[in-house]
Amino acid sequence: MNAAELINCEVAELPDALRAEVLDFIGYLKSRHPGEVGQASPETRLADLTAFFAPYRRDLHSFRFDREEANAW
Repeated sequence: MNAAELINCEVAELPDALRAEVLDFIGYLKSRHPGEVGQASPETRLADLTAFFAPYRRDLHSFRFDREEANAW
């Protein structure tokens, strides 16, 4: 049995109030060790970010910024 299965068995036997404490402790551990939890590879992270920002991509090659027009408001 691996660690995750052992934790699951132990938590299953606890009352709900103690399960909430276990979840709180897990959150504490994640915040204390952010670099060790759920690290995705740079390629995966780049793919996720590319997919997230895809709907917002626009072709701005023909755009010309005019400072005077921007400051006219």
